[in-house]
Amino acid sequence: MANNTVGAKKITPKQLINQWMTLPNKFDVNVWNFEVKAGKAATAIFKESFDLRRFNSSGEFGWRERKKPKPHPILDETGSLKGSIKWKHLGAKGNRNSAGVRIYTDPNGFKHTKRHRGFCYAAVHNAADGTYTYGKTGVRSIQRQYIGHSTVLKNKLKELSPILFDGFPK
Repeated sequence: MANNTVGAKKITPKQLINQWMTLPNKFDVNVWNFEVKAGKAATAIFKESFDLRRFNSSGEFGWRERKKPKPHPILDETGSLKGSIKWKHLGAKGNRNSAGVRIYTDPNGFKHTKRHRGFCYAAVHNAADGTYTYGKTGVRSIQRQYIGHSTVLKNKLKELSPILFDGFPK
């Protein structure tokens, strides 16, 4: 019969129990750390959409150009829309029932803008074409998605997932 214990370390049942006693707390810490890294990564990936001038996901095409050329890049007149992308935890550290991260555009990012003062126009560009109209002119909106389900983010989350089991027995 083959010996499958080559390199294995023998431990007593008491040592095994002690090893696993602290793991629930360790897992809570790991989840928190994962959420922090995931929130930061999502924010960076969605902000990169503005540099790419398309939604940062595989298979996406560039944003539709304006009819009248402007001196600034599309959706980057002041940087307030890009800068408004934030993340936050949905619960308290160590609270397993409320874990999660929310990625959103912060309406406070538009308080000091000249053109869109106090109006969070993020939904206008993330929505389907024609969902919104602008003011009295009745100009229909054009979708220029920059936030949502992204293959780039999905791959980054897969890359970060080992963090969840840092410090666990192999």
